[in-house]
Amino acid sequence: MSRPLPEQHAPVILMGITGGVAAYKAVDAASRLKKAGYTVQVAMTEAATRFISPLTFAAVTGHRVMTTMFPDPSESNGNDLYPHLYPSTSADIFIVMPATANILAKLAHGEGADPVSVSALSLPPSCKRIFCPAMNVEMWKQDVVQDNARHLEDRGWIRLGPDHGLLACGMEGAGRMVEPHEVVDYVQNLLRKQHALSGKHVLIFSGPTREHLDPVRFISNESSGRMGKALADEAQACGASVTFITGPVDQALLPLGSHIHTHEVTSAQEMLEAGEQQVDQADIVIFAAAVADYQAVTVSSEKTAKNDDEFNLALKNTPDIAATLAGKKKKDQVFVGYALQSGEGLHEAHDKMQRKKFDYILLNHPESMGAQQAAYTMLSPTLPEPQVWGMLDKRAVASRLFEALVTSR
Repeated sequence: MSRPLPEQHAPVILMGITGGVAAYKAVDAASRLKKAGYTVQVAMTEAATRFISPLTFAAVTGHRVMTTMFPDPSESNGNDLYPHLYPSTSADIFIVMPATANILAKLAHGEGADPVSVSALSLPPSCKRIFCPAMNVEMWKQDVVQDNARHLEDRGWIRLGPDHGLLACGMEGAGRMVEPHEVVDYVQNLLRKQHALSGKHVLIFSGPTREHLDPVRFISNESSGRMGKALADEAQACGASVTFITGPVDQALLPLGSHIHTHEVTSAQEMLEAGEQQVDQADIVIFAAAVADYQAVTVSSEKTAKNDDEFNLALKNTPDIAATLAGKKKKDQVFVGYALQSGEGLHEAHDKMQRKKFDYILLNHPESMGAQQAAYTMLSPTLPEPQVWGMLDKRAVASRLFEALVTSR
C-alpha cells in the first residue's frame, strides 16, 4: 500500500465508531489507513466503547480518541476543549463504521447527542461523508431505517454496504458491514479521483424496460439496476454531474446525491425519448440498461381475458437506443456499452462495439443480471486486446471503468 504524503501534509480521516459488533473491523480499517500515510482520528460513542477499547484505536492511529463531549478541563487545553469542533472541522473524509440504525437516525435528522453525531454537524462542506451500515437484517429492512439511509444519500453521503451474509446474531441476509480493505480502497480511490471529472456531465441508462401487452402484463427481464447505481455513484464521486435514466427498479437501488438527477421511465420508447433530450449535454454516455428487445404489435387498453384457446402474440423490435443516439454522437463524446452474451461472446461484443460506435464495451453474461458480483471483460478500439477483469463486485466494475475513462481523457 503506497504512502501518499508525509503525515503532517496528509488528508485527515475522521472515523466515527458506534455501538455494533462490527466495531472490531473498524480497528483494521484505522490501522490500514494509518499505514497508508493518512492522519487518522477517531470519535466513539459510549456504546462503541462497550465493544472495543478506545486505547486500541489510540494505539493504531497514534492519536487521542474522543469519547466524550465534555472533557475534564484540568486534563485538557487548546483544541481538546472543543471536541464538537476538532478534529471534525479539518476532516477531509468522515467515515461512520459501523453505522447502526441509531446513528443513522441521528445523522439523518441533524441530532448532536454524542461525539460521533456532533462531529458530523461540524464537518466542512468539502468533507466527503461515508457510512457503512451494519445491523440485523430485519432492522435494516425497516422502512424508517431505509428512509434514513436514503435521506443521507440524498444529502451527498456515500453508502458502502451492507453486504449479504451470515450475521453475528446467527441470521443471514443484508446487514453485514463491508470489509475493512473495501473501505480503505474506496477512500484511497476517492481521494485520488474526487476532482477527475469536475465540470463533466455523465448520462447513464440503467435498469430494465417493461413493454406492456395490456395494463397488467408486460415483457421484461431480471435486471435489478445495481450496475447503473454503481456507475452513477462512481461518476458523482469523480466530481461529475449525472443524469440517470432508469427503467422500473426497487427504490432502494436508485442512486441519490445532490449531483444526480433521475428520470424514471417504463418502456424502451420512453427511455429513448428521455435520452434524446439529454444526450447533447453529455460528455460521457453509458448504456447499462437491459432494454427489452421486443414489444407487442398491438397493446390492449383492457386486461386481456384468459381463455382455453391458444394465445398468439405478435411482436416487433423495440427501438435501438444506443444505435439511435450513436447517430447524434459528437466527436468529443465518449460512449460506453454493455454486451450480455450467453457464450464466450467476444466476437459479438466486438461487432456490437463497432456497429454502435462505442469507445468501450463491457462483456458480461446472463448470471450477472440481478447479482452483486459477476465476470466482466472490457474491450475498446484503443486496447490491443480485451482486458479480462474476472469476477468483481459491481462497485469495483464501476470503479475500473471510470478509471479507464478518466485516464483516457
